[in-house]
Amino acid sequence: MTNDEIEQVDYYSPTGEVIGHCSRAEADAKNYTYPNAIVFVFTEDNMVWIQKRSLTKKHYAGLWDTSACGAIAHGEDPKLAAERELLEEMGIKCDLVLAERFINKFPGEGKQIERCRMSYIYVGISQKVPTGNHEVEMVAKFDIFELIKESRVHSDDFIPSFGLELQKAIRAYENLKIS
Repeated sequence: MTNDEIEQVDYYSPTGEVIGHCSRAEADAKNYTYPNAIVFVFTEDNMVWIQKRSLTKKHYAGLWDTSACGAIAHGEDPKLAAERELLEEMGIKCDLVLAERFINKFPGEGKQIERCRMSYIYVGISQKVPTGNHEVEMVAKFDIFELIKESRVHSDDFIPSFGLELQKAIRAYENLKIS
């Protein structure tokens, strides 16, 4: 059995209520809306760390993605899931703040099907340098304004939901810097 067949996730109605849980593999196969934790780690000087997904990943292999992202297990606290994913994928810890919870709709691979997630976006500020792991091909630090431009000009190099997620994260990052 694979982890996707063992790992249990909640799934949601179109209006965002939890209506059940099942294996992640079943949720993918039936195209259910299930939760994920998305993390963007910024530096104090308007830079953001992102990762290039491993070429062995099941979905969006080799594309640029957020600092960290992953499914939230059934019954798992979203913030704890975000902290876990950040540590697993980037090898760092930092204080995370919820930017937004929203139903995230994006095209699946081959753009033949629409995928949905109940996304919890978290942002943090850290001067630590991420290390990555086996799920990550490489990590890179970008100026946020250059990254916005790059993700628009070369959108096929990024996961389909990247631009929207980045916009939401930048707003939260700017609020963090003010407070």
